[in-house]
Amino acid sequence: MSLPSCRTKVALFEGCRPSLSTPQQIAATQDFLSSACSTSCIYCDIWKLATLIASHVPLSARYDLYTGTPVNSPNSSAPSSPATSSPISRSRSRSISYHQLISASKKIEAQFQAQRSRLNSILSICIVSGADQTEGLRMAHDRCSDAVEDLLDQEEDLEECLLRDLLESQEDTYDSDSDYDYTQFGYAVPPDYYQQERRPSLIDVTH
Repeated sequence: MSLPSCRTKVALFEGCRPSLSTPQQIAATQDFLSSACSTSCIYCDIWKLATLIASHVPLSARYDLYTGTPVNSPNSSAPSSPATSSPISRSRSRSISYHQLISASKKIEAQFQAQRSRLNSILSICIVSGADQTEGLRMAHDRCSDAVEDLLDQEEDLEECLLRDLLESQEDTYDSDSDYDYTQFGYAVPPDYYQQERRPSLIDVTH
């Protein structure tokens, strides 16, 4: 009796891709993740990687890098001069300047786009019958996966610098021993927030 075919393999062969634009698409994408093969499967691994890339939100889309504030904060949209009005730039000991942060963020985004292109090439191979029998597909996946993981690590380091500087600037402005409401200005960050896992993705890349 033959074993049932991998659902993800069939979906990729038919041209399906992880999509997160609507709640229905998110549910369908997550369903494939939940039903991944229990044994090593290149197609399930590719689906995980594609989901991770599709769910990634770059740092520049989550923060105003000139002010260090979240994009949904009222402060992030207020007209300001980076040299004089940024909450972070008032910090006495910035770990990274705003122009260094922006430059590094742009570099990561460009490299992330290159990995998206590499992923598209991998996905195009998945519509070829017998592709899973070639060592090249696994090697291509692993290289892309390693690169994406490294980029996420770099981005997380940048975000940690940003949040730490923001927290220090708040401590310069407000007495750290006072009962200060860390949310009243929208951009404020709880003291332990920068130590938490913040990767904006649905899944972890696994090998």
